[in-house]
Amino acid sequence: MHESINNVEGVNIVNKKVLEVVNVTKRFPGVIALDRVNFELRRGEIHALLGENGAGKSTLVKILYGIYAPDEGEIYVEGKRVTISSPKEALRYGLALVSQTPQLIDRLTVAENIILGFTKYGLMSSTRKIYRRIIETAENLGIKIDPNVEVWKLSYTQKQLVEILRALLLGAKVLMLDEATTFLPLREKKRFYDFMRKFASWGGSVILITHKIIEALDVSDRITVLRLGKVVGTVRREKVTIDDIRRMMFAERAKEITYERLPTSIPEKEVALEVKDLWVLGDHGAYAVKGIDLKVKAGEVVGIAGIAGNGQRELVQAIMGLRKVSKGKIFIYGSDVTNKSTMKVRELGVGYIPDIPMRYGIAPDNNIEENIAMLPIMAKGIIRWSKMRSTAQKLIEEFKIVTPSTKTPVKLLSGGNLMKVLVSRELMIARKLLVAYNPTRALDEATAIMVRKIIKNKALRDRVGVLVVSEDLDEIFQVSDTIAVINSGKIVGVFPGEKAVRDEVERLMVM
Repeated sequence: MHESINNVEGVNIVNKKVLEVVNVTKRFPGVIALDRVNFELRRGEIHALLGENGAGKSTLVKILYGIYAPDEGEIYVEGKRVTISSPKEALRYGLALVSQTPQLIDRLTVAENIILGFTKYGLMSSTRKIYRRIIETAENLGIKIDPNVEVWKLSYTQKQLVEILRALLLGAKVLMLDEATTFLPLREKKRFYDFMRKFASWGGSVILITHKIIEALDVSDRITVLRLGKVVGTVRREKVTIDDIRRMMFAERAKEITYERLPTSIPEKEVALEVKDLWVLGDHGAYAVKGIDLKVKAGEVVGIAGIAGNGQRELVQAIMGLRKVSKGKIFIYGSDVTNKSTMKVRELGVGYIPDIPMRYGIAPDNNIEENIAMLPIMAKGIIRWSKMRSTAQKLIEEFKIVTPSTKTPVKLLSGGNLMKVLVSRELMIARKLLVAYNPTRALDEATAIMVRKIIKNKALRDRVGVLVVSEDLDEIFQVSDTIAVINSGKIVGVFPGEKAVRDEVERLMVM
C-alpha cells in the first residue's frame, strides 16, 4: 500500500505517512476551490505543491491549518482521522503554516514574539527556558539570530527563519511553507533549502507551495500539481522535467512561458519621474531612505533590485504620497509632488501597484466593478455602471481572473486572482507613469510572464515611464532597461539592463 522513495541528497526518506487528505472538497460562493482532492505527505519528505492561481493550493493548507473547514472529505494525521478547527488545534497535531508575509510584531524582540506565540497557543514555560530553547534550536539549525534583537531590525530572510523557529519550538512536525521563499535572493534561498533538508533529515516533513517550478525541482522529493481545484498528478522530482511540470500546470498556456530578456526600450528625453537627494523616515524613527537620486525617463523601465527591508517600500510610498519626505524633492513630469496627496499624484496619470495590496490597492469588501469605479480617473461625474461592467469583464478575460462574476467581492477570490484584479486595473489606467512594487507577487508563472510583457509594452508602445521595485531578480532582469540596486536605504549600483551581471547585482544586495 505504501510506496517507498529513494533517499534524495542525504535526506532520510521513510515510508510512513504523517498526513493524508482523502477526497477533500471546499466550495466558496460560485467556485469549487477543491474538488475531491487526495494528497499525502511522508515523514522526512519535502513535498512541493504547485498550480496556477486559483488552483486551490493555499485553500488546501488553510484547511490543514484550521482556517477553513472542508465541506467534504477526511484528514488523517499519523493514520488517525482528525478534525482541525483552528490553528491551535493544527499545532496540537504538529502542523504549522508559514506564509509569504511574516506574522511578527516589529517592535518586539525575537524572544518576545516567540514567547507571545507560546501564550497564544496556551503553552506555558519560563522565560529562561524559552530563551535557552531558542538558542539551542537556532544553533542546531544553523540559524544565527540574537533573541534580544527587535524584529524590525531583521532582514526579510531572518524574519522568515524566526517564523519557522517559532513553529519548531511550538512542536511542529510538518511545516507548510506558503510562498515563504518567493522573495529570497539565490544565496539566501540556498540557505533556506539547507534548513529544509536538515529538518527533513530529523524526521520532519515540509509542504512547499511555490510558483517557482525550478525551486520545486531543486529541493523537493515529490511534486503534486493542482489545476482548477483538482489533482492533476503526483510525481517524483527526478522523473520529470520543468516542461513536464509546466504542461501539468498550464496545459496549452505552457508555451507562453519564457525568461528571455524583453526588448530594450529606448527612452525619451522627457523625465517621467525624478527623485533628488531623498530622505525618508521608516516606521521606527530611523532613516529608511538616505539621499537617493533616481530618474525614470518616459518610455523607460527602471528596476530596483534589493532584499526586502532596505528602504524600497518607504521610497515607493514617498513617491505616491503615502509617506512624508523629510528632505529632498520628487517630480513627476516636472511637477513637484513632494508631500502632495496620493490623489494629486494619481491625477497625473500614475498607476500604482502597492506593497500591501489589501491596504493601499484594493477594497476587499467591494466587487471588481466597484474597485474599478473607485479610482478618480474612472469616477469623474456620474458613474456609468455599464461601462464599469464591460471594463471589468474585459480585464477578467484578458488576465484570466477566476471569479464567478464581475460582482463578486474581491475578498472571496484567491490571493493570486485578487492580485490580478489590482494589476490589471493599474496597468489599464497608467497613462504617464507606472510605479509597481512586486507587480507579479502571488501570480503563477504564466500570468507573471504575461504581466511583465504588458509592463514592457507600456514603455515600448505607450511611452509610459515605469519604476519596478521587486525582490524577484528574474523579474528585474527580464523587464528592466536600467537596474538600480538598493541596500540600507541607498542606491549602491546602477547598470544598463542588457549588460548587468547577476552575481554582481546579488553581491551588492547582500554586502
